[in-house]
Amino acid sequence: MYLPNNEVLKILGYRIAKEIVFVERRPEEKLYVYVLVNAFEDVMIHQSDRKSSLIKFAAHNWLIGMSHDFCKICEWALLDPEDIKNRYILSLEKKVIKFTQRQVLWKHYHNVHIKIKSLSDKEKRRQKGTLRNLRTEALSSPTNFVTTLFLSTI
Repeated sequence: MYLPNNEVLKILGYRIAKEIVFVERRPEEKLYVYVLVNAFEDVMIHQSDRKSSLIKFAAHNWLIGMSHDFCKICEWALLDPEDIKNRYILSLEKKVIKFTQRQVLWKHYHNVHIKIKSLSDKEKRRQKGTLRNLRTEALSSPTNFVTTLFLSTI
């Protein structure tokens, strides 16, 4: 049996970790538990490259956004979505999960890139410099941890 990373179990707290490790589950319930565990592993990413940063923010938004999908996955995993979200917020407040300046800038770059893609060709050419500047800024930014207090979706 696959056991989640110790750091993930610490974040989830004793009660939830005990449920994950010791409660007998049907295979499909285990699958949904590991979907949640995977999201927690994704928000613990330390790499600051573009792809890793976007994965981290996608997981963050999914865990904190209380979307229909998130609630259903929790329900199918036999876990309370409010408990999972509260444990995640607590880990942010305790600075267990952190975001670097570079990760934040890659997310900003991605958001701007998505907006530019929907513009006309003429507008795209005008915004090309903005995108290039954002990319340069992200690449040259430090990888120091900046904040943990993203308590809403980004």
